[in-house]
Amino acid sequence: MMGSYHPGGVNQTTWVYSAPAAPLPPFAVIGGHDCDGSPMYVGRAMHEGDNLPAKVVPSKGQAYICWGGLEIPKHNYEVLVGQGYGWQPCYNGAVPPNAVRSGLTRTGEPLYVGRGHYSNSLCVGKIHPSHGCLYIPFGGQEIRLNTYEVLVFEHINNWVAATPNYTPPGAVVAGHDTDRAVIYVGRAMHEGELLPAKIIPSKGCAYVCYGGYEINKRNHEVLCGPGYAWIKPHHHVIPPNAVFTGRSRNGEPLFVGRGHHHGSLTPGLVSVSQRCLFIPYGGREIRISDYEVLIKQ
Repeated sequence: MMGSYHPGGVNQTTWVYSAPAAPLPPFAVIGGHDCDGSPMYVGRAMHEGDNLPAKVVPSKGQAYICWGGLEIPKHNYEVLVGQGYGWQPCYNGAVPPNAVRSGLTRTGEPLYVGRGHYSNSLCVGKIHPSHGCLYIPFGGQEIRLNTYEVLVFEHINNWVAATPNYTPPGAVVAGHDTDRAVIYVGRAMHEGELLPAKIIPSKGCAYVCYGGYEINKRNHEVLCGPGYAWIKPHHHVIPPNAVFTGRSRNGEPLFVGRGHHHGSLTPGLVSVSQRCLFIPYGGREIRISDYEVLIKQ
């Protein structure tokens, strides 16, 4: 494992060495998806003295960088892991101050992690500021995109690893089950996405909802700390300080919400695109149109 610092020394990135036969490390940062829908993760790899952003595609068993007009497969690479990342639209080589960089070119120019839409994919690549663009590796070529998104550092919430029977101190209360058992805010990995979860320590269980079902998860994290509140969004507009657990494969933030159902007040996933809340309840994924969103005050 290797840690590196963003210029200014404020934000730290953690890159984990990987290879085609190695499993994807926990909390790998999702970058987008390939044209066949396969998830793509953020990576980096050395090539000709440059530390280049890479697209890591586990279904294809390798990573790819672009250099000298070509898409080049790499069997030795690192994967970015952690939380608190987001994507910000930019163009013509510009990057915000909180942009994440992969490293430097041989001449000392920083290279930043970006992504762009191309041929039904959302592809990770390198932002080369002096060239005024994003380059992505695709179809054997180095593709130039002038409009793109930049990977940036965002606010980091305190997610603490827990077990179904243990609740860390300062856990954020989400609501209650039908029998009034306390439910806490959590998150858990499922199918490559960090989803909001309902944590019920008195019953020794944690649940997410996915694909129409309520799914039990033994490995999860609990949100801890002061300064959180619940508000009802106006016309489904998510406030800028809303708490999210991660991002979907297509880059949409997965916000934490809660809603009333059958006498419970249950947390779940707020879908921005579908303008609703999904909660895990009674073995199913329940859709709720009247809900609250968790915010950091």
